[in-house]
Amino acid sequence: MKYTPEGGTIGLRIQETPSFAKGKGQYSFVVTDSGIGMHEDFIPHLFEPFTRADDAGIHNIQGTGLGMAITQNIVRMMNGTIEVKSTPGKGSQFVVAVTFDLCEESETDDAELAGLPVLVVDDDQILCESVSEILNELGMQCSWVLSGREAVDRVAAAHEAAEDFFAVILDWIMPDIDGLETLKRIRKKVGIDMPIIIVSAYDFSEIEDKFRLAGADAFITKPLFKSKMVHTFHKFCRIDRSDARSALRERSDAALVGKKLLLAEDNELNREIAVELLETHGLLIDTAENGSIAVKKFEASAPGEYAGILMDIQMPVMDGYKATKMIRSLEREDARTIPILALTANAFASDIGKAHSVGMNDHIAKPIDIEILMEILRQWIG
Repeated sequence: MKYTPEGGTIGLRIQETPSFAKGKGQYSFVVTDSGIGMHEDFIPHLFEPFTRADDAGIHNIQGTGLGMAITQNIVRMMNGTIEVKSTPGKGSQFVVAVTFDLCEESETDDAELAGLPVLVVDDDQILCESVSEILNELGMQCSWVLSGREAVDRVAAAHEAAEDFFAVILDWIMPDIDGLETLKRIRKKVGIDMPIIIVSAYDFSEIEDKFRLAGADAFITKPLFKSKMVHTFHKFCRIDRSDARSALRERSDAALVGKKLLLAEDNELNREIAVELLETHGLLIDTAENGSIAVKKFEASAPGEYAGILMDIQMPVMDGYKATKMIRSLEREDARTIPILALTANAFASDIGKAHSVGMNDHIAKPIDIEILMEILRQWIG
């Protein structure tokens, strides 16, 4: 709005596009204006912090040069993409593509929750009382404690009396012992069958992997609305937890165990999570921060050392398309036969077509669904 003069136009168009990931919806948000626009040579610098175009027309317009950097970070955290087109004097167009989970579940009957005992663990007594009131309205039996130590004692006592809680709602940040340590102690006392839901007012992205490895089943952000909790509880009601978790722990892919993959991904957190997930299935993972490093690592590898390559599309220095073309052009037999799987938030048909045209074998949409990823790896490697 700052860069569109009075009498100009600003438009927002939201479009649903074909999604190739089960249970996911692909959407593009297109923002257009008829404002002052930008020169082409400035667009590559648009998302750099504290950067503004050297244009006399904007010198009197307040701004820090942080808005677009923040926007890009938010879009990346959602595993989305943002693209820009602009013409000086004619305006700009921003396209954000994001994948969301589809809400396809029908209304559920809260009667299946009636009588189920739940323990709420939070050092905020007001929150405990509020959640307790909501759950009691649903017919559930809610108890609460104000510390991790009390929670471990209550859970252990209920387990010894064969009166286990149906679930535990556990705050992440607490004094004395925090949510992660409390989670570990509870799992040590009662095993893996009881659902434990982690709640916090803060961003989960940096800690989610640690909590899942410790045995967390779900995450809910504060404030704790009734709809959020009901949706989560119903998911656990439909799961035979002992059978499902035992099968998950005991399952192994003999054909994939010990196989080595090259993972090219520029986002450090995404890279760490992918490595952790794949290593739990017995795979060996080598990583590269961009396409150029991926090409160099493949060139330096022994023939057949890598069983496959997971190639992110949007990376600095060299993107996944160019890296794939360079690998396919190398004078070695496995360069032409090694499975290369595109790993990207863009699941548009045009992007999938481009991935195949440069020599990629298949396409995996972000955020990664480990079951889908493993199924594709079985097809190409197993």
